[in-house]
Order: sequence, then structure tokens, then C-alpha cells
Amino acid sequence: MLDEDADEGTNLDDSDSGEGPSLADAVAARVVNSTCAPGCSEHGVCNEELGRCDCPRHFVGPDCQTPNPEVSDVCAKYGFTVSQCRGASPCFNSCNGRGRCVAGVCHCLPGFWGMDCALSRGADGSVQLLEGQGYVPRKDSIKIYVYELPPNVTSWFNIKRLDRPLHLLFWQRLMSAGLRTVNGDEADYFFIPLNTRTLMAPEQAAWILPYIRNTWPYWDRDNGHRHLIIHTGDMGLHELPLGLRRKMNETLSNITWLTHWGLHTYHPIGTWFPAHRPGKDIVIPVMITTPGFQLSPLNPAVAEKAAKRGRPYTREQTFFFAGRICGDRKPPDPLTHECAPKRTDYSASVRQRVYFHHHNRTGFKVLTGTSKYMQEITSHKFCLAPTGGGHGKRQVLVALMGCIPVTITDGVYQPFEPELPWADFSVPVAEDDIPRLHEVLEALPPEQVEQMQSRLHCAAQHMFYSSSLGAIIGEDGRYDAFETMIEILRVRKAHPDVAPDKYVEVDERFRQFANCELGGPDPKTLCAQGMDRQHPDMPTCAECHRQVSARRTGSSFFSWAGGLVCCSELDLAKCPRVWE
Repeated sequence: MLDEDADEGTNLDDSDSGEGPSLADAVAARVVNSTCAPGCSEHGVCNEELGRCDCPRHFVGPDCQTPNPEVSDVCAKYGFTVSQCRGASPCFNSCNGRGRCVAGVCHCLPGFWGMDCALSRGADGSVQLLEGQGYVPRKDSIKIYVYELPPNVTSWFNIKRLDRPLHLLFWQRLMSAGLRTVNGDEADYFFIPLNTRTLMAPEQAAWILPYIRNTWPYWDRDNGHRHLIIHTGDMGLHELPLGLRRKMNETLSNITWLTHWGLHTYHPIGTWFPAHRPGKDIVIPVMITTPGFQLSPLNPAVAEKAAKRGRPYTREQTFFFAGRICGDRKPPDPLTHECAPKRTDYSASVRQRVYFHHHNRTGFKVLTGTSKYMQEITSHKFCLAPTGGGHGKRQVLVALMGCIPVTITDGVYQPFEPELPWADFSVPVAEDDIPRLHEVLEALPPEQVEQMQSRLHCAAQHMFYSSSLGAIIGEDGRYDAFETMIEILRVRKAHPDVAPDKYVEVDERFRQFANCELGGPDPKTLCAQGMDRQHPDMPTCAECHRQVSARRTGSSFFSWAGGLVCCSELDLAKCPRVWE
């Protein structure tokens, strides 16, 4: 038996207060003649729009009435032991209060469907989003349609073990930000919520894309050119098998890929082939969930406390890096200061060469590790932001800590580059200039360095998903990584023939957005990470969770409907919107 009562925080209906039938009763009454096979709703969920009965992991068949004889294999495939597979697990958006969270899968009330039970049929027969919550689309922005795919490619996964689940973050913020539409005819873009960080990704991609084309009419209207997929793998699209890429070349090429890997030219040392197409794809930041960034000197509260103690943050040292140097994970030779001739492709040999030339230079610290990482990163002006086995995340980490990123890997764009002018707040260095890196940094005028440092507070906001994860540097989320993705897509729609590095020139709103000149922050909008409130009336994110923990299925962002910008608001459509 499934442990249907094991998950805490689930609501069984969405009853209205007062007299008259509840919303749940009204919605259920509309589906007396369901489009699915009789009995579907006993164990499954009927997608009334498609007439598709979506089964949980433990049942199969057109009506989800047959126990799955291969349930053990299915559970293992999706990251569970059998006991875990039947026990409590968080549900996406906590089912929006329109269903029961059963072993991590939403068992929606009759008439509701979707991975998080967000959809239903209205009184006029049209598909409704978050019916009863007063969902209103954001004004003067884009609209994105989300494909509600079968649960074997969405909700069957062990959500607690998902690696880099950025597709779920994007999905939930589309709703709380008012950017999701259920009317494909009015959509500007179409989002395919494919989980790319799984061994099943190739086979699921090969099945999903033809399924979308055969089920909905939207792909064929422009051959898929307005479709979006988020791929968080180290090598982006190139992590899909070569055979699949060749077989589905046209289909995959027409999609816009949002990835962390900005390689746009062949790299001979890494033997990396281009995976990013400027103007078509978008390089997005890694989702950083490491705690402690609220202690950054970029946080005004932190800087103020340091000044009051008479110990303001000063960056008297020049250059810092601590981390893996060699591809084989061993330290460099203490005599030659070189790495063993294995995995020379790692980091395109950038880390290795920087260590070889500068590990012993005055003002430079290039280490394989340190127990004083926070102290070091806040006392140096410049920090190395290299690639790793593929994309890197150092450019995000160091920017969040107020250290000017030194980006070194030829042919690789950084997050939101070239849409954002990275040269305004970072130092790009050609690989051939690694031996003279110290000269490059010494040649920068002090006033230019000071200007770069002042711009980092804005740039760091673009690199962090604060509306989902909480504030760390006093921000309110209006310029965060999610909103930056949306803004780039908006400009692309408005100026389809303009090169991405020209967006700041042709679109005044985008220029102001890129420079964080459109107002804010409102300290009463977004909860803060850590123990300290940003505003006396605004709870910390931990306090937000405690206020409603009994009505959610977990504390992580994916079960927190709408992201942490919603704090204790349970109706996703009523979450604060900083742009309205």
C-alpha cells in the first residue's frame, strides 16, 4: 500500500469559505462526463484537456487500475528504494492545495490536473490556471506556455535527489510571476520541462519531442523555433549522445537552449566543440544553493556592521583562487609545479597554467584549498573564474562575494553574455596572456577597478535566483537570474534581428534593467537567507517556512509554491510581483 498519509503539509481540497459549494465541488461537477477512462481518478489524474490518464509509479493501464508489476525496477530507475518509493516525499508546489501528495506525486482532486494540480476546466470549458486564486497575467511582458507532460518524465523522479533542478525553479516562477499562459495561441514561447540531469534524458528527449509535435499544434507553426529547454549539464547540449543529435538535428537545432555552457568556438586544448549559438541560445547562471552568501560584503547590512566595528572590508591583496588545479585531482608536483599529464583537457589547462606561472607571486594566492576561504575571497580584489570539466560556477561565486571575476577560457561566454556587458565588472584574459596575468591586472587604473567593484552589486543580482532562494545582498529579486532570463526573451521578441551584444543599445528598458536602474530594492518584498531580517516587518526565509510548514510538503524551493518570494503566501497567484 502507498503511504498516503505520510506526507505532511498537503491540503485535500481548495474549499472556499462561506456558503455554497466549494471550488473543489464545482470543478468536480464539471467533469461528470470525464474525457478519461472510468475509474482513472481512483489512483491517477485525468488530464481533461487531452483525455490522458496520468498514473503514479505504482499503477499502469489506460485507467491506472492495474498494479505495476515492474514497480521495483521503476522505483530504482527514478532514484528510490522500494520503501522510499512508497513513502513520504515532497511534491512540486505542494500540489497547490488541490490534491494529496502521495509518495512525491500529486493525486489531484477530480477536475484538477497537472504536475502540481494547477489546471482545471472553467465554467465555460476553457482551461484555467490556478482557478479560484485570481491569477492575472503580468502586464507588458511575455507569455510562456508550459507543456504538461506525462508524469514519467516529470513527477516520477525522486525530487529530493534531483541534480540541478533548474527547470522546476523556472516552471514555478513562471506562475508566481504571472508569465505562464494556458492558451498556446497567445504564447510568445513554449517551455518543455525536460529533466536533463538524468541518465534517462536521451531516451526521454527522443520520445518527448515527437510526442509534443503529435499532441499539440504549436510546434509546427514555426517548426519549434520558439520552444525552450533548460539543460544544466556541464557540456550543455553536447551531453546528449552524438547519435541522437544527428538523428534529431533539425528538431534540436530549432529549440532555444538555456544552458550553463557558453562555448561558441572550438577549443583545441579542451577538444571541446561549440555548443552555444549566440542570439539563439542563452547562457544562464548555475543555481547556487550553498549557504552563507548573506555574509557577503555586498550585503549592505554586513558592510554596515563591519564599519561599526571599525573593521570595514578592505581588499589589499591582488589575486585569489583556491580549488582543484589538476585534472587527476592530485596536487601539482612540488618541484616542477606542474600537473601530471592526465586530463590536460580539464579546465582547458587554465587552472594548471595559472598555478604554474603565479602560485608564488607576491599578492597572488593560487591554492588547492584553504580553511579561510571566506576571509581570502573578501580580502582580494580579483578572483580567478575558470571553467572546470565543462562550465564553471566560480564566476557566480566570486561575484556574489564582491571579488572581480577574472575569466579565462577562450571562446566561452559567461552567464548572460553577450547580452550583459561583462567587461564592465570583470576582467577577461586571453589564454595566451596567462604568463603575464600580473601585468594585465597591474595595468588597470585604480579608478577602473573601483568602478568594477561598484558594479558588482548589480551584476551579482543577475547571477543569483534570489526570488526562488531568498535574498543574500539586500535585493528584492527584481533583477535576479530568473527575471534576467525573462528580460532577454522579451528583448529578443521585440528585436528579433538585433545581435545580443546590442540589446543595451536598442532597448532602453533593457539597458536600465542591466544596470539595475529600474527601482528597488523594496526590503519588505523578499525574505532573506540567514538569521537576520532585511526589514523588521519582513520575516527571514526560515521564519516564512515555519509559518506554513504544516501546509507544505517540504522546505526546498521545489515544494515551495512560487519560490521564496511568496514567503508564507499559500495561493501562488497572490505572491508579490515587484514589476507590478
